[in-house]
Amino acid sequence: MSKTKEPTPSSVKPYLEWKEGLPCGPQFGILSKLNGTWVNWKDGPTGLHTTPMPSPGTSSETVFGVFHFKSQEYREQLKFAQVNAPVRNRAGSNEQFNGAVKYETAIIDNDNALQHFEDGMYLWMGDNHMPWDPNNAYQNPPNLFKHPSDAESVKTDGAEPVLGAGQLGPQFIPPYTISRSGVIPHGTTIHLTGNVKESEDDKAPKIAELWESQYLAVSPTMGINLEGPDPDLTQGSRAKPDWTKLSRDKQKPHGGPRESGINSGRAYFEKVFNYDQFGAKFPYTVQPNLKLIDANEGLNFKKYDLIELDSFHKNGVQGATINNVMIERYCRVTRMRFRMWLEEIVDPETGKIIDQLQYEQIVDFEFMFGSNGETTKWPHIQVNTLRREKDIPPDKRLPPIQLPTEAAEESAGGPEPVICSMKHTRA
Repeated sequence: MSKTKEPTPSSVKPYLEWKEGLPCGPQFGILSKLNGTWVNWKDGPTGLHTTPMPSPGTSSETVFGVFHFKSQEYREQLKFAQVNAPVRNRAGSNEQFNGAVKYETAIIDNDNALQHFEDGMYLWMGDNHMPWDPNNAYQNPPNLFKHPSDAESVKTDGAEPVLGAGQLGPQFIPPYTISRSGVIPHGTTIHLTGNVKESEDDKAPKIAELWESQYLAVSPTMGINLEGPDPDLTQGSRAKPDWTKLSRDKQKPHGGPRESGINSGRAYFEKVFNYDQFGAKFPYTVQPNLKLIDANEGLNFKKYDLIELDSFHKNGVQGATINNVMIERYCRVTRMRFRMWLEEIVDPETGKIIDQLQYEQIVDFEFMFGSNGETTKWPHIQVNTLRREKDIPPDKRLPPIQLPTEAAEESAGGPEPVICSMKHTRA
């Protein structure tokens, strides 16, 4: 008679059980590296944006190729503040305690005119590895717990006869460890999710290949041709292509005789290649992240971490871009991608190891239709290289950026403010 084979023990073990007083503090994971103020500095690299917009007098049904393009250098003041109180999400068998990092940014152009401001929050939602590992820096203190029923909860919540004391449902493993939510004053609210993509020691980050299509300020829906005969960009070279010297009516056809001259793809986006205003010009107006690559030239990198977030995922739970009525109708924001590099570099002047933050965010606008009748996608891109304000010598610091906000009418005198921590009790 054959012996019965013992079942293989599951490698998925429940989290620690939640008890009063847990966790002992918030867990911020990789986000703990953000706290503080990050800025540009004198003689340092600047930010750059590319922004396509509907041209005056146009509407969503206007003939393709009519759009306004603007690009600018900019400087920024990006502030992060850790909220030292874990935020509890109760989900029955699962308890999640988010680590919240508030952010606010202000952006001005080379003439000190305000161009953009935004605030929001990054959340550390939990290291998506189980069980809890006390030696993992991103899991100690833990922020994910199991919470079985007990006699008190069964009685108080009327769980009988369906649920008895000591029962526990499946354990939640978060597919994403980080989320970012933000409010943009033009009329869009964003929610992005993702993970720490990679970490490397003693290595500079690989930001992009030259003319890598997913990072260009021109999209295939605009008719850009990167392969085949007579491509629109010269492979392996930053030189501006010769075709950009031709007027719109002399552009060669791409895709047949009906798409020639002023109706060609090149006539559609030639203004992006020939733009030269506000410190922005080729090649950065076509591939903005070349600014990040150039800023890193010659630097000695000790370590970097890459965070990658997106409002769209191929499967599973999605993020979101939510627009107010005018934006939704005339310049719809459909997706946002975000990459942020948290880097440790050797300061070329002092020899000390300091922090550097680089980011790239690509926001897809949709307005008007293309030569094939489909809606055109317009990439709005922002890139910047920042360092901690405290690491910048006083003689290289730029004036702080102050938003023109209305002063609040606060009461004079009175008691001092109270710092209030969250108390996560059973009730």
